[in-house]
Amino acid sequence: MRVSSPIGDLPFEPTALHLHGRHVEVEGLMGAWPARVVVEPSDLPALLRMVRIPVAVGAAAVAGIALLAIRGRNHP
Repeated sequence: MRVSSPIGDLPFEPTALHLHGRHVEVEGLMGAWPARVVVEPSDLPALLRMVRIPVAVGAAAVAGIALLAIRGRNHP
């Protein structure tokens, strides 16, 4: 992963994942500095908005493949 900042693009290397109550914390290293990302329940709507189109496309693809597989079994 990479993090863009005023001092440039830095690699972010995750080192640990923690659940603390109702939030998720990712610890890691950003360049030479320790860093952490905290995702709280209030962040979920924004995250879901970012992924809804790829998820919808993936779900449609899986449904299409399943439909073709079912049709294939019914027609020798």
